[in-house]
Amino acid sequence: MLDAFSSDAIPVHLLTREALAGYLAHLSGHGVLLFHISNRHLDLLPVIAAGAAKASLTVIAKRDDRANNSFADYRSNALVAVLARNAAELGDLPNRRGWVFAQPQGISDWRDDYSNVLGALFRKKFGH
Repeated sequence: MLDAFSSDAIPVHLLTREALAGYLAHLSGHGVLLFHISNRHLDLLPVIAAGAAKASLTVIAKRDDRANNSFADYRSNALVAVLARNAAELGDLPNRRGWVFAQPQGISDWRDDYSNVLGALFRKKFGH
């Protein structure tokens, strides 16, 4: 489980192709990876989906749909993504309310020598 992305400054190196390869090298054959990728300023789900697609992984995600007011209560809805080597490892999770399969949306995966933080910012702020 990775939970390091909620602040204003994200650890980009944890989202790269090389980092994902390292996680998979330590993961059991039937294990899954859980990313808590809530962020006020950046849309990180397409980044996760792009990296997963490059590694031939399946990704499902769920956004907390409870209403909140982050300016009043300083809380934001959570966004989590689960990555698995194949969909069978996800069990019945894809059938549960709110879980959706995530797609890379035509963006490149991040690597040690490439990341596009501005793209993630623009997706979050302007929806594209």
